[in-house]
Amino acid sequence: MRKLTVKRKWSIVECFPKIYLYVQCERKHSTHNVNGNYFIRIRIKNGKTVTADITDEPTIIMIGSNTAYTPYTVPAGTDDVNLLTKPHYSPAKGNPFTFEKC
Repeated sequence: MRKLTVKRKWSIVECFPKIYLYVQCERKHSTHNVNGNYFIRIRIKNGKTVTADITDEPTIIMIGSNTAYTPYTVPAGTDDVNLLTKPHYSPAKGNPFTFEKC
């Protein structure tokens, strides 16, 4: 097991809707099923950081509100993973989030 740490950069874009981070996990720990993959849902507030345990295998994570989700696959490995996420202003696409390693 390793730690996934995701920091949501503070931004006025997408500051009002509730934003959730979905982290792929085992079925027994899951709260959501998306296309046969099991996820736990963690609320991530504007400017805050959340941490979750992930396996050493490739892991799918998604971030978004009720209208749009941005997927990202964390590659396999044994090192802890630190990511920064922020919304990209684009009303036509629903202000999608981007991920960066930090």
